[in-house]
Amino acid sequence: MALILVADDDSLILELVADALRARGHVVGTLDDGLRVADIVTFKNPALVILDCSMPMVSGIDALRQIRSSAAGFDTPVLMLTGRRSVADEQIAMRAGANDYIRKPFDPCKLVMRAEDLIFEAESRPQEAAM
Repeated sequence: MALILVADDDSLILELVADALRARGHVVGTLDDGLRVADIVTFKNPALVILDCSMPMVSGIDALRQIRSSAAGFDTPVLMLTGRRSVADEQIAMRAGANDYIRKPFDPCKLVMRAEDLIFEAESRPQEAAM
């Protein structure tokens, strides 16, 4: 299926998300901070990135901004999975370029459904013609 990168500083969340995605046949890479997210997006070209907003070193929002500022990650779908509950936090994430926003606690089945929807939407977009 698809390569999905998940970054969250909570090891239980990482395991839960990775297990749910792997059960559907996806290949999952995990990180416990936002520091290397943009580099991995550039070199591995994942079909989807799932980020926690609050992580050490580099926050999920800052990692998202780094992803969006690179040619390699500009169109990569990003789903924010976070404990931040306010509408203002969601708006910040969406303005930074998130494609979706899920609050913790979450239903793993719904997370997988939304992740697969984002991947499908990205794959369905017309690709720019090579010049």
